[in-house]
Amino acid sequence: MRAGGGCAHLIPRHDVSMPGFLLRACLLLAVEAGAAFLLRDPGAPWIPVLLGVFVLGSAVPQGTSAEFAGRFLVAAVAVGAALAGAAAWAAYDRPEAGPDGWAAQSATAVLLLFQTATLMRLSRRTRR
Repeated sequence: MRAGGGCAHLIPRHDVSMPGFLLRACLLLAVEAGAAFLLRDPGAPWIPVLLGVFVLGSAVPQGTSAEFAGRFLVAAVAVGAALAGAAAWAAYDRPEAGPDGWAAQSATAVLLLFQTATLMRLSRRTRR
C-alpha cells in the first residue's frame, strides 16, 4: 500500500487534451458563426447550411472516443446554436425586438456553454 493509504492509485486519472479541445471548439464556433451569418437573412437557403453544420459538427469529435450518441449530441447542439445565433443576430439588427432578442441571446449562450462542456468531456484522455 502506498503512503497516504487508500486505493487512489487504482483509479485512472483523466486530463483534457487542451490543444485538441481548443481546436475542436474554435472550429465549431467558426462554423456556427458562419451559419448564423448566412441564416440571418430570411431568404437564405437554410437546409444546406444546417446540413453542413450538422455534418461538420458530427466530424469535430474525430480522434476522440465519441460514439454515435456523443457525435449526434455535438452536431444537434451545433445546429441549435447556429439557429439561435441567427435569431439573436437578426434581433440585434432590430432594436425594437424586445424580449425575443433576449431569449435568442440567452438560448445561444446556454447552447454554447453546453457544447463547450460536451466537447471538453469528449476530449478527455486517460493517463496511466
